[in-house]
Amino acid sequence: MKGNIPGGRTYNQVKGISITGSFAAFPEPLVLPDGKELNRISNEDIFFMLLGENYKAILATKGMEVDYPEKVIGLKYRQWTHVIGTPANHQEENTVDLGAKAVQGLLQSLNISVDDIDMLILSSTTPHKTTSSTACAIGDRLNIKAPCLDMKAGCTSGLYSLLNASLHVKAGFGKVLLVASETPSKYANPKIHETVMSVGDGAVAILLEEGNENTGIIGGFLGADGSLGNLVHTPGLIPPTHEAIDANQYYYHGDSTALKELVPPRYIDAMQGAAKVASLKPSELDLYVPHQINRYLTGQVAKIMEIPEEKQFYNLHEHGNVAGAAVLIALHEAITQQRIKPGDKVGMNVVGGGLTWGGLVWQF
Repeated sequence: MKGNIPGGRTYNQVKGISITGSFAAFPEPLVLPDGKELNRISNEDIFFMLLGENYKAILATKGMEVDYPEKVIGLKYRQWTHVIGTPANHQEENTVDLGAKAVQGLLQSLNISVDDIDMLILSSTTPHKTTSSTACAIGDRLNIKAPCLDMKAGCTSGLYSLLNASLHVKAGFGKVLLVASETPSKYANPKIHETVMSVGDGAVAILLEEGNENTGIIGGFLGADGSLGNLVHTPGLIPPTHEAIDANQYYYHGDSTALKELVPPRYIDAMQGAAKVASLKPSELDLYVPHQINRYLTGQVAKIMEIPEEKQFYNLHEHGNVAGAAVLIALHEAITQQRIKPGDKVGMNVVGGGLTWGGLVWQF
């Protein structure tokens, strides 16, 4: 079934799949140019980086206070591997490092070995290299001898990958390891303050395997429209040229005005489409886990779909927007915080660069 917006499709249920474990990992403390270490970066830290020590007075001239990002968007803390606006540093942690940390934590928590893994799927929009497989690099780091592949679909990568991992379980791969790892701090444009404020780095590892006949995807919807890809992208082509690097074409660029009109309808179309396959209304979900990008935006989307605030899950204030890993890190934390119980129907909902968008209903 097609959605109301061109480019979207529902898909059949993928049941008999269980999420048997998850683990999230975040960067080591960030070392600033002056030697100071930050375990997590606050809004005040960023205002100081962007505006200098008189940031409070500068904000006042704009009618803003330090807590503006938290009150309006929901941003408070985040973790970075890179000080945005400083030269690239390949000694810093990268997507492979964070992904490997998440996998190690997951394997230890489940008391299983790398030999038990039958497939590794890596979801990332910020790979450590332009060629070769980031999934294979994580496999090499941990000595995983199993098929590995990468998936990339903007911030919707997590949902695309969760479907792909579920399908591989159904195809006969016993234990499928899904890793979503992102380091957008390395690509954030220091001249776009909203981007600097919003991005966070992190990774999550999720193990999927056969479950009972009722668990898994009971409703899903994915969409894409490449004609809108220039609204959120890094314009520089690969391989890079000196001219493109000098023109800052390998930073994120976006058209926030156009996105404000295009994004909300795609959230709604995708979640309503997925819920319809699951034979329920979005308001009947036990928990709604949207992309962690702007709490006001997704809160308004949830309101339109009549999802009450107590059924919405957010960790944006802790981690910022962790790109394609954000929704899966949020799912992991909802599980660990016992916001999800057996039998619950959980809706996940994302719009990302590409443009891509998706909705998914998972029954636990």
